[in-house]
Amino acid sequence: MRIGVEVNDFFEKYGGKTGKFEMEIDPGFNVQKLLQKLNIPQDRVGFVIVNQKRVDFDYVFSEGDEVHILPFAIGG
Repeated sequence: MRIGVEVNDFFEKYGGKTGKFEMEIDPGFNVQKLLQKLNIPQDRVGFVIVNQKRVDFDYVFSEGDEVHILPFAIGG
């Protein structure tokens, strides 16, 4: 199944993909597994938004979900 993902540029320093992209994932895939796959440390994540709602790390994705991964604080 496919989901849309947007990863804040803050996470670029961890070597994972950033920006907007689509991913193919297996059924039962949750936020925690996604963070592991993208090499994003869970303790650096402030918010995960799916379809414009904040979700927990155990949220299981559905086909077509739109995911935004954000750090605790951004700005400059």
